[in-house]
Parts: sequence; C-alpha cells; structure tokens
Amino acid sequence: MTDPSNVQPHEVASVCYRDLAGQEWRYRGKRARVMAMLVREPSLTQWDILPWHTRLGGTIHSLREDGLNISTELEGRYRHARYRLHTEGSLIIQRKNTDS
Repeated sequence: MTDPSNVQPHEVASVCYRDLAGQEWRYRGKRARVMAMLVREPSLTQWDILPWHTRLGGTIHSLREDGLNISTELEGRYRHARYRLHTEGSLIIQRKNTDS
C-alpha cells in the first residue's frame, strides 16, 4: 500500500477509496487523480488541476452520482467553484509502472 501523501497526482494509475462503513469506490485515469487530490488537499478548484483536466465539474458530478459526499462553495467575483470531500475514509493508491 502506498502512502497517499507521498504520491504526486501524475503518478496515480488507480485508486480505491474506502469509507468508514467499508464501502469502496475504485477509479482509474482522471477520476483517480482527482480523487487522490480531493483526499490529500483540503479543497480543490479547476485551477489546481489545469492543464491535465479541463472539466472538473463533470468529474465531481460523476463522483457524487457514485455516492461520495462532495460540497461546492462558490467564491469570488466570478463565482468559481471550490470542492471539498466530506466522505471520511482512506485511500489506497496504485502507482503507474515507470519501469522501462
């Protein structure tokens, strides 16, 4: 098992998030990277994930439909969104294979 605090978002291949009740969510690709960032950071905005992901709102919507509790705070003059994960749990990360 890899410690999520030591993994950079670009190193994430897949994640498994387990809440306190034992329910699990498994993601790969961009959703895995976003999930890892939501767990590691106190909040996340579109600016935090540019340039590798340009539709954070769509990913957050999908994560919510899967049953995760993610809040949205609108802030600033142009009311950009800041997302926070409220489902308590732990993250298991599988790193990308970098061996050549």
